[in-house]
Amino acid sequence: MRVADQPTSKSQPPRAKAQRGREFARACHDGPIAIVRHAAAFFAFAAAHSLTNCKEFVREMWERAMRAGIVAGCTALAVLLSGCDPNDRNYFRGGIGTQLHTAETASATEFQNIYLGYLCRQSISSIGADAPGCAQVVPANAWPVIVQAGLNDIDARCDSYLAWLDQKRRENAAILAEISAVRFAVDALTNPNIAGVSGVGLAAISAAFGLATSTVNNFNSLLLQVDHTTVQTVVIGNRHAFRQDLLRFSSSIDNKPLAIHTMRTYLSICMPMTIAANINSTVTVFKQTGVAPGAGPMLPTVGAPFTPRERFVERRPPDNFDKIRIWPGAETIIDGYPANRRTYTPEVIESILTGLCAPASERTMIGGVTKALLEIWEQTDLANATQGGKIEPRERQVLVGLTPCPAGIQNAYERQTFSNANGSMKSTKILTDLLDRAPPAPNGQLPNGGMLGSAVPLKDARQRVAQLRRSCFASIKKLPDGMRGQVTPDFMEALQDYSDKRAVAGQAAALPPC
Repeated sequence: MRVADQPTSKSQPPRAKAQRGREFARACHDGPIAIVRHAAAFFAFAAAHSLTNCKEFVREMWERAMRAGIVAGCTALAVLLSGCDPNDRNYFRGGIGTQLHTAETASATEFQNIYLGYLCRQSISSIGADAPGCAQVVPANAWPVIVQAGLNDIDARCDSYLAWLDQKRRENAAILAEISAVRFAVDALTNPNIAGVSGVGLAAISAAFGLATSTVNNFNSLLLQVDHTTVQTVVIGNRHAFRQDLLRFSSSIDNKPLAIHTMRTYLSICMPMTIAANINSTVTVFKQTGVAPGAGPMLPTVGAPFTPRERFVERRPPDNFDKIRIWPGAETIIDGYPANRRTYTPEVIESILTGLCAPASERTMIGGVTKALLEIWEQTDLANATQGGKIEPRERQVLVGLTPCPAGIQNAYERQTFSNANGSMKSTKILTDLLDRAPPAPNGQLPNGGMLGSAVPLKDARQRVAQLRRSCFASIKKLPDGMRGQVTPDFMEALQDYSDKRAVAGQAAALPPC
């Protein structure tokens, strides 16, 4: 046996010591509560060990205290790291700052708009996965209902927080009870009249258990110390009072900023600092006057109805509205065009055509080719598109963000199937294999009956695609002239169905009809 492997005592092998060290290390990673739990277990283990070998108690306590230094190190590190928040330096030097904008303004605005969009869907009467959203311009009378949906969302989050507080309070009580029980047992078994433990050993045990109890208490915030019914009474009562008082002012919430202000005020009711302040103020007033104050939430500052100078729903188009160029044929793919050409400007329509892989001939006059390309995109991008043949606001946002189609790609399905995100081309083997299993071209229409034999560039397969569309798969949707060589979802499905039928028939059997 190597010297390093020799146990330091008769009662504990090295593997047990290594295991205990790993448990303390995991406690550092798991957080302060886990540190306290492991510390309590350590103290109990050390005390129990002293009962079995009192002569070596001091030496064992020293060895385990060295290992327990990990606990102290973790605790000290947690305290130090709590002061390493990057916001501390910024708030210490400049407070909230002197500029209106911050680095987070843009992202916060986007997330806020997305959140309001979901609240708007929750506020309408439609249900189901396909429930429609709200228009970009929300009517003034819709904002009070959106705010109500926001209050419901905040209530759900607040209830989760209250449940968490109750769970943690119960856990902390159990930890303190466990430490107290172990300490009582250790005090009884280490009675100097019975076990002969020295005064130094007793002082060490007392200090250890005192440290464990103080550590748990120090990690408890006010909200974990007070009775949970007090927290619930303060929060639920203030939420109810807020909603009751808001009924008098809800008709005044007719714009986005006021709706945000109302929801943020309601959110503050369940913030820890607000709950603690309400509890402390109630206790302070009661001590001074002997009467409990009627605690109530802060209401949004909408006492006087706010009337904007000009309502959104009543706004008139700008004077240059008639000067915005109307894109010929855009009404075939855009619902409400040209009345909404302030949104669908020529630049926006140009971006949409680029995302749909529209050819140059469609850039001056939108025709059947672009409409067919839009339908192909709606059949391909099922996550963002709605198969209605007209561009909706959500679809517009997605299409405007698409990059130009790579060279050789002519529609959205080909982009998804045969091109990579960086514009490079994927293998066409899956397509060419299916094409070669289809019936050969009759009467020498194509060289070698249209058989390709191996993966070829997409452009070299288009004649075979057009021939099969024309002579074999005539039942699938007809495409405008110039698009018959394109690969579409329904064409690939027809190819796969024919390949399956041929596999069932067997190689020796006659080819099944198209």
